[in-house]
Amino acid sequence: MVENARILIIDDEEGMRDFLSFVLKTEGYQPLTATGAQEALKLVERDNIDAILTDLKMPGMDGIELLRRIRERDRNAVVVIMTAYASLQSALEAMKYGAYDYLLKPFDDIDTVMNTIARAVERRRLTERNTRLLDDLRRANLQLNQMYEDAQQQVVEFEQAYTELRTLDELKTRLMTKVFRALLASLAHVKGHLTLLRSERLGPLSDEQQETLGVMKQRTDELIRLVNDILYLQEAEAGQVQISPHPVSLATVVERACQSVQVKADEQAIALDCDIPEDLPCVLGDETRLQQAVTHLLENAVKFSPPFGRVSVSLRQEGNQVRLTVRDQGEGIPADKMQHIFDHLYQADSSQQRAGGLGLGLAVVKRIVDAHGGAIEVSSQEGKGTAITLILPNVVTDD
Repeated sequence: MVENARILIIDDEEGMRDFLSFVLKTEGYQPLTATGAQEALKLVERDNIDAILTDLKMPGMDGIELLRRIRERDRNAVVVIMTAYASLQSALEAMKYGAYDYLLKPFDDIDTVMNTIARAVERRRLTERNTRLLDDLRRANLQLNQMYEDAQQQVVEFEQAYTELRTLDELKTRLMTKVFRALLASLAHVKGHLTLLRSERLGPLSDEQQETLGVMKQRTDELIRLVNDILYLQEAEAGQVQISPHPVSLATVVERACQSVQVKADEQAIALDCDIPEDLPCVLGDETRLQQAVTHLLENAVKFSPPFGRVSVSLRQEGNQVRLTVRDQGEGIPADKMQHIFDHLYQADSSQQRAGGLGLGLAVVKRIVDAHGGAIEVSSQEGKGTAITLILPNVVTDD
């Protein structure tokens, strides 16, 4: 039994209405009564009825027609038909039109009546709850459909924005490439004039002037290498890196790299040790790019080594590959920074930042080695230095 449930009793017999009203009140229900169909329909439209008890045989509109009218107004109405045994067939027929159950008059067992009403009320409450859940589900489904449509629209907008950004990025990259290539041309022009001045073909120079021009040439060379690094990284990011492979002597590459950093090493009293086997075979690669990579490794090693330290370079053949290792005696790389050392513009610690540079060197080295199908190994201990090994495949054999 559901407290305060409203039960509509429809019967043209006053005694039956009064009896059912009394019994329902004692059970905690709120009974409403109607003597005929028209009065009942007004109550259905006005009040929220939990269950309806209606006689099947009444003057004017009978119970089956009333059932049809009620369900037109309230599709969730729960109607129990009351009928005499002689009209049982009509009651069963009413159930085909949506009646919930039927009761036979006269009532021999009032508990059966109360149980039927309780089930009818519970049916009504369940139906209303299910209706609310279905309505909520429909609304949620509509919201999901709207969200999906909005998401689809956003996807289209994001794709358009991405395309526009990519176009702008490509334009920016092309513009920057042109700018850097123009800068390279200008720097080459400056370097040529500095070389001409230092040759004293345009007139004699004092020792101080020669020294100044030497510093200017050194800075110009550094700018040229920096611009070349930036251009190479742009090409690598755009997937446009191309190498020109041919047999390359890594021994020669290392010797040239050592020569290029010797001045900086001497300034810090850093010794350069080279361990190069005499019978080391060539590898298939791009000599210019490999020279660029090895020079960066040596420059980094010298830059981050303490004065009077030592930088060593070793070459070893292992099967179809050559291992080129550069070791320094610097502060080392913290373990939590190791995975980032090949990122653009990355400097592992404050000592690297103090040493200057933009943090492009190892990023360039990584992409050059990748372009050659090689690999890089890094071993470092804080306070004890770092060893970086380039593994280059495609050893050129005599076969």
